[in-house]
Amino acid sequence: MSSRDDLLGRMSLARAELETIVTALRGREDVDLGEGWRVRDLIAHLALWERVAAWKLGGADIPNAEGLVGRDPWDVNAFNEEMRERWRDRPLSEVMAEFNAAHVALVEIISNASEADCAPGGLARAAIDGDGAGHYAQHLSELRSAMF
Repeated sequence: MSSRDDLLGRMSLARAELETIVTALRGREDVDLGEGWRVRDLIAHLALWERVAAWKLGGADIPNAEGLVGRDPWDVNAFNEEMRERWRDRPLSEVMAEFNAAHVALVEIISNASEADCAPGGLARAAIDGDGAGHYAQHLSELRSAMF
């Protein structure tokens, strides 16, 4: 199996798990997860970080991040909070559309990435592990907590 196929497979498995949870949470998108974050905010956050991965790999724009991406000094917590506020009042349909569009865009970039970039230690692998599928794992327990 090629490194690209392996990476796409890992992305697909992680996404399937995430989508199962998101589907189970339909109708519970406004459940408070603590610290002012709701389920919908976390869904938007995951979409955002897939856009960040795409930006790192191909320079694609990060929607609604004007004035934030190039801040110096960089503060990831301030970035996350500002983006949460920018997406907070969006209709759920828009959040879900971005959740899907961000993933499709990232899969497209990985599908066209080089084997070297997709291999362990490669740029694409690092972006997916840090900002894409690997990032999901950091938030699955929070989403699961809203199911009960």
